[in-house]
Amino acid sequence: MADLTALAVRASQSISISELHGAVCGLAAGSARSLDGDEEERDLLQALIELLGSDALTDAESVDEFMRASLDALLADDLSFAPLLPDDDAPIAARVQGIAEWCGAFAAGYGAQPVAADEQSEELLRDFIAISGAETDDEDDEAAEAALSELEQYAKVGALLLTTGGAMADDAD
Repeated sequence: MADLTALAVRASQSISISELHGAVCGLAAGSARSLDGDEEERDLLQALIELLGSDALTDAESVDEFMRASLDALLADDLSFAPLLPDDDAPIAARVQGIAEWCGAFAAGYGAQPVAADEQSEELLRDFIAISGAETDDEDDEAAEAALSELEQYAKVGALLLTTGGAMADDAD
């Protein structure tokens, strides 16, 4: 995860790593086609630029490298994917802000793609949008940690479901 964080920092210095990662993952999950070719990756890069604006991103090489690493993690067979969020040793408020940014950017990226969402996908996206408004009162108590852990797991599983759902729809064509 440290390598992905370093790539994210190089790819954008004006938005958070969580927001950038969420946008890339949402665009990929919302893509109605497979992401295994250069043309698909160029289309995804163009969609990322349209979504975030060129001012939010650094050079094309850094963005492309981050995007490829993010896609590899999202599409990994071992399901080791996880949203790119602040470290566990960061204050809880920063971690809550990270999951909120990630979920909001994921929903925006997914919604920017021309894929027809089914009922389950729409429910997950509504939940992601609700999570994007999450806040905390800066307390580092066990209840806040448990709630945050649940949100992180929900985001992970939801992203994987939306991604594989898109892949299954593509395979059916």
